[in-house]
Amino acid sequence: MTSAGQPGRSTGIVLLPGHEQHDTGRHPENAERIDAVVDHLTTGPDRERLTVLEARRADEEDIARVHTRAHIDLVNDFSAAGPTWIDGDTVVSPGTYEVAMRAAGAAMVAVDEVCGRGASGSERSPDSLFALIRPPGHHATADRAMGFCMFNQAAVAARYAQEVLGVERVAILDWDVHHGNGTQDIFEADPSVLFISLHQWPLYPGTGWLEEVGTGDGRGQTVNLPMPPGSGDREHVDAIERVVLPIMSDFDPGLVIVSAGQDGHIADPLSSQSLTVAGYNELAARTADFAAARGIGIVAVHEGGYNPETLPLLDYAILAGFAGFPAAASDPWAREADAGDHEGWTERIEHIEEIQRQHWPRALA
Repeated sequence: MTSAGQPGRSTGIVLLPGHEQHDTGRHPENAERIDAVVDHLTTGPDRERLTVLEARRADEEDIARVHTRAHIDLVNDFSAAGPTWIDGDTVVSPGTYEVAMRAAGAAMVAVDEVCGRGASGSERSPDSLFALIRPPGHHATADRAMGFCMFNQAAVAARYAQEVLGVERVAILDWDVHHGNGTQDIFEADPSVLFISLHQWPLYPGTGWLEEVGTGDGRGQTVNLPMPPGSGDREHVDAIERVVLPIMSDFDPGLVIVSAGQDGHIADPLSSQSLTVAGYNELAARTADFAAARGIGIVAVHEGGYNPETLPLLDYAILAGFAGFPAAASDPWAREADAGDHEGWTERIEHIEEIQRQHWPRALA
């Protein structure tokens, strides 16, 4: 599999200093995940390829564009009472609230920059930026923290782009292995935001079946691609080519936001998928080709990925896909047996196309 990305595109990262103050102990979502990535990217030979920025703190008004005031207060109150559990999966500590506010701010910094409104002083806006943040966000609904998530950074970034920068339509592509139920919940009735999710089915949180397509005026703007367990690079790229990119093209967004969770990798402990380094590179490259053809930016926000050994290579591969520079040639965790098509995928993708053709007949003709 070869990357479709083209050399010469600019990319970079937004850092979140102090993220370890969201102290989760030995929880799967811990500080080591991001520390390993940042160390790899900022000390390696490719450091000069990257624009490197830092987060700012979001205001409550920024969060309140997608979350209720009661939810914001709840996260603050639980954080102040920490360390404790906000639900059966989600740990908070005394530093969680401030870290979550700055994580949302990191996504907003990325939006400013790729939309040409940044304060970095760069002569040219980067084509893409990857906010290396935690906690993740895509499970957080308008009024509930869950699944390791407090505030939904992808949703905050989308609304910020629309209401502050004037971007009319935003596409959110979520390739985390878990369904982005929170993002779907926030935008399911909104025709100005296209939400597309590729995720393992069945798996937590139990939502995201292909017939969940949005409600009201937003009906058809939610596109779920539930992937059979064991799906790998071929199935995900097939989904991108046959469904995701045609629908995104028809929608014609002014910005693409990627909920970039790398927990679909074959060596991740929380899923059963078989994606490799090359697969993530290809997902990023196809997304970058789409954005470049339309002259729009990409903002990626870090979601899942729970193996600190694999994440540095995977996140580097994504940046390489965005910008078109060489990624790792091999994946030490990949298995030869995963090269074939997954049993059941042909029927699943045909079913997805059948459902989505009702809402996107021109794209999927």
